[in-house]
Amino acid sequence: MKNLTLPRPTVRWRTQFDADEAAGGSGFFSHEAIHESDKLLDSYLFAIEKAISDAQIWEAIEKAVTGFNALNVDYEYFIETDEREELAEYIQQAAEAAGLHYEGDVTEEWRMEW
Repeated sequence: MKNLTLPRPTVRWRTQFDADEAAGGSGFFSHEAIHESDKLLDSYLFAIEKAISDAQIWEAIEKAVTGFNALNVDYEYFIETDEREELAEYIQQAAEAAGLHYEGDVTEEWRMEW
C-alpha cells in the first residue's frame, strides 16, 4: 500500500510473545490473539485498498475497531496503552494511505477499552 511505512503492530507483539515464552514467563499476548489480530488487519487493509469513497474507508475503520474491541475482550484485555497507540496509528496511517484526510484519531469514535 502506498505510503504505509509503519510495521504492523503484531510484528512487535510477536517478538514480545517469543521473548516472554523464551524467558519461561507468560506475558499478556497469546499466539491466538496475535493470529486473530493479523487476520483482522488483513481484512482491514483489503477493505481500504478496494474502497472507492471516504465512506467505505470509514466503514472499514469501524469494522476493524469494533473487531479489536471484541478481540480485546475475548483474549483477556491484551490491548494496553502501547498496543492501543500502535493500532490507532497503524489504522490511521493505512486510512491516509488509502486517501482519507482526517485530523484526529480515526479509531476514537468506536474504540472501547483499549
